[in-house]
Amino acid sequence: MKKIISIIIIMLTMCMTNAVAQEKGIASYYGLKAHGRKTSSGERHDAYGLVCAHKKHPMGTKLKVTNIKNGKSVVVRVNDRGPYAKGWVVDLSWQAAKEIGILAQGVAKVIVEVVREENKKVKAK
Repeated sequence: MKKIISIIIIMLTMCMTNAVAQEKGIASYYGLKAHGRKTSSGERHDAYGLVCAHKKHPMGTKLKVTNIKNGKSVVVRVNDRGPYAKGWVVDLSWQAAKEIGILAQGVAKVIVEVVREENKKVKAK
């Protein structure tokens, strides 16, 4: 019985992790005027880099952002906080917005997924 309960708990945990790792909402982007301004992480915003703002994911987390309308995706790194408008999930750098085709309309419906770094090298002690 304990084994069955353990298996159920593990399966529920895996399902919850996947649900948290993906979200849908609106993406916007920083204008070029934001280039060089300080972000919440202390870095200077790089309009030509692949970076973004997210409310919850830790700084440095890599996210795959997919434009639902055209299927284009980009992988960005979280280095700022926001957006704070209801239903908005990510603010992209100008370059990231260009890569998924949202410069003209300014916003788009997107899917945001955490990118897992499976092949990360571990230093031997």
